[in-house]
Amino acid sequence: MAIVYVAYDGKWENNAYVDHKLKVLMVSMDKTCLQLQMQIAKSIGIEEEASKIRMLYNANLETSKGVEIENDSDVEMYLYLVKNEEEYQKCPIIVEIEETTIQYSEGSKDSVVALYVEEEQILTTTLVQKTKKRRFQEVEETETSSSSSSVWESLKREKENMEIITKGTSIEDLKENLIFESKEDLKEVLSMIAIKKKFQYRVPKSDKKRFMARCIDEKCEWYLSVRVYKNTTMYKVCTYKNVHTCSLEFSNPDHRQASSHLISKYIQNMLGDPKVEYKTNQVISDVKRVLGVTVNYQKAWRAMQNARDEVLGPASDSYGLLPSYCHVLKKNNPGSVTKIMKDSQNRFKFLFVAYGVSIEGWKHCRPVIVVDGTFLKAKHGGILFFACAKDGNNGIFPLAFGVGESENNEAWEWFFTSLKEAIGGREELCIVSDRHLSIANAIKKVYPEAHHGICMHHLKENLIKRYMVAGLHDLFFKAARAYRHSEFEKYMSEMSSLNPKIKDYLLEIGPGRWARCLYPRRRYNIQTSNIAESINSAVKEAREQPILKLLDELRKTFQNWFLERSKLAASTFYPVTTWAHKEMRDKLEKANCMEVEQLQTNTFNVKYNQKTFFVDLEKRTCTCRQFDLDEIPCSHAIAGIDKLYRNKYEYCSKWYDIMMYKNTYNGSLNPVDDKEDWNIPEDIKQEILLPPIYKPAAGRRKKQRYKSATETFKMSTKCGRCRRTGHNRKTCKFSPALHPYSKKHNTNEASTSCKAQSSPAAF
Repeated sequence: MAIVYVAYDGKWENNAYVDHKLKVLMVSMDKTCLQLQMQIAKSIGIEEEASKIRMLYNANLETSKGVEIENDSDVEMYLYLVKNEEEYQKCPIIVEIEETTIQYSEGSKDSVVALYVEEEQILTTTLVQKTKKRRFQEVEETETSSSSSSVWESLKREKENMEIITKGTSIEDLKENLIFESKEDLKEVLSMIAIKKKFQYRVPKSDKKRFMARCIDEKCEWYLSVRVYKNTTMYKVCTYKNVHTCSLEFSNPDHRQASSHLISKYIQNMLGDPKVEYKTNQVISDVKRVLGVTVNYQKAWRAMQNARDEVLGPASDSYGLLPSYCHVLKKNNPGSVTKIMKDSQNRFKFLFVAYGVSIEGWKHCRPVIVVDGTFLKAKHGGILFFACAKDGNNGIFPLAFGVGESENNEAWEWFFTSLKEAIGGREELCIVSDRHLSIANAIKKVYPEAHHGICMHHLKENLIKRYMVAGLHDLFFKAARAYRHSEFEKYMSEMSSLNPKIKDYLLEIGPGRWARCLYPRRRYNIQTSNIAESINSAVKEAREQPILKLLDELRKTFQNWFLERSKLAASTFYPVTTWAHKEMRDKLEKANCMEVEQLQTNTFNVKYNQKTFFVDLEKRTCTCRQFDLDEIPCSHAIAGIDKLYRNKYEYCSKWYDIMMYKNTYNGSLNPVDDKEDWNIPEDIKQEILLPPIYKPAAGRRKKQRYKSATETFKMSTKCGRCRRTGHNRKTCKFSPALHPYSKKHNTNEASTSCKAQSSPAAF
């Protein structure tokens, strides 16, 4: 491409063009003289068919106006000078415009009717005495003494008889003199006619100037001949013999014209919504129902990929638009942070995105971050990283996300470094994740001040995978959720009685990382990484889309969350969030049954079920430790608060205050404009970002995560009679009351009959 300046609407003074207007065009290096004239005419707003354009450029010749551009060689020379010679880089093309007039001369013997073709419409010009060879195509030459008006009338009749088929037009059948905009449009229409009329054709000849088609039955007379129309890019049907004499043996359901490209045109409207899963088998059934054609799985799959590329754009192109997308995102959402990392070959490596509203809302959430990663199902693969928190209403709060090649030390370290730069640090910060070693290494390096907690669900899966013991599942969860140290020790002893190695394994990991009562900091009720898993599930369909579509779907999802929760906050009339209100209301009934003994102004002994708990309202503590760790009044504290007739909401943590919740979702997440409306700086527009090199594994692309052994592990059944595990009522051998079909009953009957047969009385 070359940057060309165009000077017009000026005047000449001493071989200098002055008082002119100026336009700047991007011109490809392979432009012809005619194409350059058309581009200039369109840019300066003149009707080229009614005007004659003269193009010159000043070659620093003081004795003339300049060098005239008359043909393709002149255009090639000018563009070469502009591209390679510094002194010509701002040398404009000077445009002189001369209006053409129509002159009808009676008795003219050499009148020429010319037809000018411009892009999608055919424009007819009037009689002219001389035309440039590259601008006009001679179509008719008459030698007559009659008036030239009769020739003009014949041209008008020819134009009226022309029928141009544009892209996407559906017709019942072909006919002679039809004009198609391109060969691709012709082939698409012809293929659809062949499918509808149940015949197949072959192409014996196809080049830049002609296209021929015959029926696959050599004895059939059906024939089509198409040629390029008057040196344009359009094709005209010259000969069409629509007579079929082919045998039925050439008619079969697997139609050769039903290509994957053609099928993709019919299924594009099914791929607009990523939440609607459209499968390959559905393509096969829909093509059979609509077109009456049987296609195999491979062709249907290729049609899906073609349709997806048409609707969403090629997956590779999305990476090139990432810098521009991030620029518009930050412009529309002030305070947002986006980072892109690429390798030495300008290939994509990492992406980090944190919205401005998320960064501000994080200041009003509990200081616990949950991180996790999930695989992407698009063409180039990759991992989607998430960092999220919980708001005062116990809802998922999206904090930041990123995309990387895989879950390794470098990727997680880069993600945590970008996260810390975006949101900074927090006092009493706790980060919860699974036991991925790369996450632990990154937290230790980037967030040494934070406490790294383990998701108890993932730890439970690892534990049961090692020690498949009945009852271990419930005992572990009771130990992990215990508020008091005495309860924790009790459940640990019970697990040790099942297998002594279980306790050693859990102590080796460190109870302070998974047991609630031993946390060095508050984790509140966030003991698993399920909230990150929930986000992964919410964007399950978007993970199959190209990266640009993925980012936009994430933005839409979070945008809806912010809108819905801001409405919920505005409609809440409690001093605390609805979740905190419900938590205290559920404890109220139990609190009303407790005996309260006031010791001092803010201290109480509360008795319930022959147990006594000490409550200190000033320090906001209780010996049950629920008040301490969750920062919501427990049932014992509520009983003491009711004793003093005080407001229970005042003893909730500030994180559950309704104003904190409103401030969390105070901002709005704004959408990204359409690509056509993007205003991108030149340095960002010219930035090169290539897709990563991804080698897919053999076989079908993975869409579901691998399930752990514990998820497929079948727990032991429990007998309803003897209450033992490992069998049911029917197979029970321990209960005194026998089931008529139990094994014990059948065994007793068999042994009795054997004894009867072997006794002497039986003879």
